[in-house]
Amino acid sequence: MKLHVIHYNDLHSHFDMWPRYMSFIKEHRTYDSLVFDLGDHADRVAPATEATQGKINTHLLNELAPTAVTIGNNEGITFPHDWLAALYTEATFPVLVSNMTAPFAKPGMIQELPTGKVGIFGLTAPYYELYELLGWTIEDPFEAAAREIESLRGQVDVLICLSHLGFYQDEELAERFPELDLIIGAHTHHVLDDGVVKNGVLIAQAGKHGQYAGEIYLNTDTGEKEAVLHPLHDYMADEASSVLLDREQYAAEKVMKEPIGRTSGLANDWFSPSPFSQLLADTMLDWCEADIACVPAGMLLGSLSPGPVSSFDLHRLCPHPINPCNVTMTGRQLMTFMEEVATDQFEQLKVRGLGFRGKLMGKMHYAGRDSVLATLDESAHYTVAMPDMFTFGPLFPAIKDMPKQYFMPELLRDLLFNRLSEKSEFTELHAPKR
Repeated sequence: MKLHVIHYNDLHSHFDMWPRYMSFIKEHRTYDSLVFDLGDHADRVAPATEATQGKINTHLLNELAPTAVTIGNNEGITFPHDWLAALYTEATFPVLVSNMTAPFAKPGMIQELPTGKVGIFGLTAPYYELYELLGWTIEDPFEAAAREIESLRGQVDVLICLSHLGFYQDEELAERFPELDLIIGAHTHHVLDDGVVKNGVLIAQAGKHGQYAGEIYLNTDTGEKEAVLHPLHDYMADEASSVLLDREQYAAEKVMKEPIGRTSGLANDWFSPSPFSQLLADTMLDWCEADIACVPAGMLLGSLSPGPVSSFDLHRLCPHPINPCNVTMTGRQLMTFMEEVATDQFEQLKVRGLGFRGKLMGKMHYAGRDSVLATLDESAHYTVAMPDMFTFGPLFPAIKDMPKQYFMPELLRDLLFNRLSEKSEFTELHAPKR
């Protein structure tokens, strides 16, 4: 059996590359090609994704008409439950996630081609605690894979896993399940120019943000497996796709530009005490009902000008899919943390990933600090509100294992929206420095 596959992953709503991908599709797709999207197509960093609750992404995928898709963590844990539940209601393609229980998802499918049958199933990264907080049931992906392979293997000629687990988990999948013919991956943004063969299983992945389209050729009669990546900058934008995208983006952003309140202006400087960052810290303290709150100035990408405020403004200035979180730590641990973030090294730290969509950390701002420090007991426990990105391990390994409470689905900009909205008690607002 010969098989031709086209794949794409981790667009993260970088819509400027989508019309180029559609040009590639129109040039390379044949009547029996399989086309897959591997998740993180949607990212709330894009105003149009935010405004449409991801529906613009579904519309673009409908234009693509993929054989199947799976979801990534950006769809899974940055979308509120009701957004994700409704995300694919207009979809004309199947969504495969075998380790998640959801009304929009199927565990697997069999695609019949003139030359044979292909079994396909999907897996997504299991952020157990976060999925549970959002009201979803998530399962160990390896247990789900074993079940799907057992179910499909005897019925098909080729078995494909659509994985949003990341390259290293894909390697483990290949080691544990040599019955697989192909793992098409995502999540870790690996650029696998020729793919990687592990335990006889071909693993493919195509970078991020629309850099590449992947193409795979399998021949089960000869055992040949070939993967190749095509840089999409080599392709012109498809005109019809560009028109569709421009129309959808314009309509979405128009809604977001409606005023929701007013301010007298809130300045933000990444390296100095700033009213806007202070407002965010104050709001986190109140929202999380913590003893102390902290947020770095780099979480806000600029200042808020005097006059009307819109959700588009707040999205532009705080685009990150980052939630507030309470961490419980001792007074001694709190002092150690505060000393660490008071350094030039932290303020100049450039961060990629963890949901952060800014440039660097900047000066830490606090709310409630003075009252806590006035009576600090090194052995007592304190709740510290902070951005959830601080709790994942890479930035502060010690915090990863501390007791914590995530506040979901609200993002940091949602807290600002509530604080600045005319529906609240604040219509004209200055934030005090402290």
